[in-house]
Order: sequence, then structure tokens, then C-alpha cells
Amino acid sequence: MYAPKHNQLEDRAALLAYMRAYSFAALASSGPAGLTATHLPFVIEDAHGRIRLLAHMARANPQWRDFAAGTDALVIFMQPHAYVSPRLYDSRQNVPTWNYVAVHAYGPPVLIEEREAKIELQRKLIRQHDAAYLEQMAELPERYLDAKLAAIVSFSIEVSRIDARYKLSQDKNAAERERIAGDLEAGGDSLATDTARLMREYKA
Repeated sequence: MYAPKHNQLEDRAALLAYMRAYSFAALASSGPAGLTATHLPFVIEDAHGRIRLLAHMARANPQWRDFAAGTDALVIFMQPHAYVSPRLYDSRQNVPTWNYVAVHAYGPPVLIEEREAKIELQRKLIRQHDAAYLEQMAELPERYLDAKLAAIVSFSIEVSRIDARYKLSQDKNAAERERIAGDLEAGGDSLATDTARLMREYKA
């Protein structure tokens, strides 16, 4: 991913926090059918100094067959984002742009096939989004649960490389940045509001 120096971020803790906050991402891979992408919720773990991504997809989705090649897949985290009007700059000689944060994580997907490991992955995902459901999940009949597990493919990706771009008007002066952030907040859109918050967090 193209990222000018002033838009790059290498802070590991910040990248982990970002991926966890915006954990619904796109998995892209290449196989016999060409490029394929699927949008999935991920669990992001920091295991022994390595970032690991956990997810599952429908077994009916042929993308998981790409994993057999052992080549890298790409997981794209891409939120939030917002339009920036040139009317907010000091100079009238400016053009529209878009502020956004994107993180690309690369690594080879590996299938998780052991039953208990697949169940534990689902527990982690539920704990992340709906912890109150765990008690109800524990009451599910084994036959029902096994049928659901058979219909999905679980996998993990140990991240070998991360590219990050935080395009948040870092090249503008303080007054312009504050004007842009205020304008994004005033619109009431949640993505724009989140973009304004990140603008204030990452000023350089």
C-alpha cells in the first residue's frame, strides 16, 4: 500500500488497538480462479510477540481452497473515512480529498480443523461481540453445534507484514486540521466523527 512517510504508523500497540476496534475486514487471496475477497469478522491476538488473526467462513465459499498453496493472503482493515472539503483550507487553491485509516496485514492462512479449537474460536468471537450469549451457547445440543461447525471453515493467519496508512491531514497546519475535524464532527456521521477523533490523536 502506498503510504507517504508522514502518513505511516509503526506503533504496534496503536495498530493492534485499531484492528480490534475495526475488526470487520476483507480477506483477499489468489487461487486458480484468480483474486477472491470475503468480508469477515476477525479476532486479533497478540501471541508471543506475533500478531495472529482468527476467523471463519462458510465451507460453501470456495475461497478457503486457496489456503492450500501456503501463500500469503491480505486482510484489509478500512475504517473510518470521511470526505474533506477544500473550503476548509486557508488557501482557495486546493482540491477535495479523503481522510482515512487503512491497515493491510499479510500472512498465510492455516486451517483450524480440531473440533475444540474451532469451538474456542467461536467463543472468542462471541466474547468479543456478545459475551452474554456464551451461557446460551453452552446449552446448545452437541449434534446441532457439530452441524454448524461442519458448515464453516476456521483458520488463523500469523501476520508476517503490516502496512498502515493514517491519512489524517498531517500535512496541514494546526488551524486547518482543527477546522476540518470540527466540520467532520458537525455533520453527525459516525464515520466522520471517528475520523475527526483520529485526526486529533495522530497529529504528525
